[in-house]
Amino acid sequence: MKPEVDWESRFRAEATGWERDHLNPAFNEWRARFEASAGTVIVPGCGRSPELKAFADMGWHVTGVDIAETAVAFQREQLLALGEGADPRAAVHQANVLEWQPEAAVDLVYEQTCLCALNPQLWPRYEEQLHRWLKPGGILAALFMQTSREGGPPYHCDLTAMAELFSEDRWSWDVQSLHSEHPAGIHELGYQLRRKP
Repeated sequence: MKPEVDWESRFRAEATGWERDHLNPAFNEWRARFEASAGTVIVPGCGRSPELKAFADMGWHVTGVDIAETAVAFQREQLLALGEGADPRAAVHQANVLEWQPEAAVDLVYEQTCLCALNPQLWPRYEEQLHRWLKPGGILAALFMQTSREGGPPYHCDLTAMAELFSEDRWSWDVQSLHSEHPAGIHELGYQLRRKP
């Protein structure tokens, strides 16, 4: 399935207004939790975000997935800089997140920008992927983009729609949420969801 946006062209043209030049504030809010439970993590639609390297620095076995060649090359270079040659704790795959599968289920998925980049018609398929990627009891650290406008990307991730998408029969929601400002003048609402068995 071909994405509706040519993400590689956007990276090449530096038309990447969604990117931050620093860690998402939400990542820093969740840092203590991440540091206390290092395991395996997938970052879908990782782009050139610094979160992959931050997870690896904390001892996580991190896997990034992105469809854009430029983003994948950037992440591989960053992760190589962690030590001599390829870091065994880190891998980056050039792939469509709606089709790619990990070799084994993981402890954590850090969902920062991928959901809001997908057409909402594809969200149920993406939710199935996230559920499949996680071990029972695994955590989805999700940042739901709040644009309060029609169209996208980024698409508005209305919380009522998110509650239906990540339903209680498959996910347990953390009652604590956080608010993360975005450089584009919008914001994200962060929740940690636990995959039910």
